[in-house]
Amino acid sequence: MAGVAEELRRQPLFRSSTVAIDDVRCRARAGGCGAEERSTAHSIAFVRSGVFVKQVGSRQVVADANQAVFFNRHEAYRVSHPVTGGDDCTTFWFAPDVLLSGLGVYEPAVRERPDKPFLRSGVLLDARTALLQRTLRRCLRAGWGDGFAVDARSLDLLAAVLRATFRSQGRHSVRVKPETARVHRRWADATQVLLASRCGERLSLDEVARSVHCSPFHLVRIFRRETGIPIHRYLNRLRLRASLERLVDGGSDLTNLAMDLGYASHSHFTDAFRREFGVPPSDFRRGLTGGRLREMSKNLEA
Repeated sequence: MAGVAEELRRQPLFRSSTVAIDDVRCRARAGGCGAEERSTAHSIAFVRSGVFVKQVGSRQVVADANQAVFFNRHEAYRVSHPVTGGDDCTTFWFAPDVLLSGLGVYEPAVRERPDKPFLRSGVLLDARTALLQRTLRRCLRAGWGDGFAVDARSLDLLAAVLRATFRSQGRHSVRVKPETARVHRRWADATQVLLASRCGERLSLDEVARSVHCSPFHLVRIFRRETGIPIHRYLNRLRLRASLERLVDGGSDLTNLAMDLGYASHSHFTDAFRREFGVPPSDFRRGLTGGRLREMSKNLEA
């Protein structure tokens, strides 16, 4: 972040109804606070390099690579840079309902102050959360096109940041009642049915959540807890197992197969297939022809 507009460069990385993700580059010189700024939306900034100081009234936070820094919409603040060189950040702008759902896990009263969800200026990140943020950014910079997975992983990141924030205050999530637990199980079951019946579609996480009458933030957490696997990975496995069936049945055009299964590209499908099964789909397909297929058939008969 920075206090002088012309020193900022913002590069959009991802946009959905759940989250917007930007890289922000600042090359300010060392000096005192710049002009007053106001955030256009609630956001969380992850500093990748450099350092700046955010000041709100008499409170301030030193923002470096160990911190996630919070910004409330319309909040007035000033920024200074204690050393020349500026900073590089990745900023996540979550939809207001998504953010309030996440905060409500720890602080139900947050919905009474929607314009000021963050009461703190920042939080210290643990190693896992820092790695999650960097890995997600690296995937986006590499052109990773699976919006469903980006949404889900962004909400995992949000959950980790909020968990760290409230844990540092000695507070924990609200305990789930038995009736609520049954509702959660029904949400997970309904989500499994929806994903299984529509795994070839380019679904959005927001669409899935609305279909089962749940918020995206809660659905990501509940699905993982009830099934033992992240929702984006569950969907990806359904698609990959469907691809095995198509390949065994003689599906030959891998680009069409990738599109039919909801992947953004042939390369995205190939990478996912290789990670899951250890070989690219082209090698798997070749292994099911000619003598190799006859050999496999004999082994099955034996």
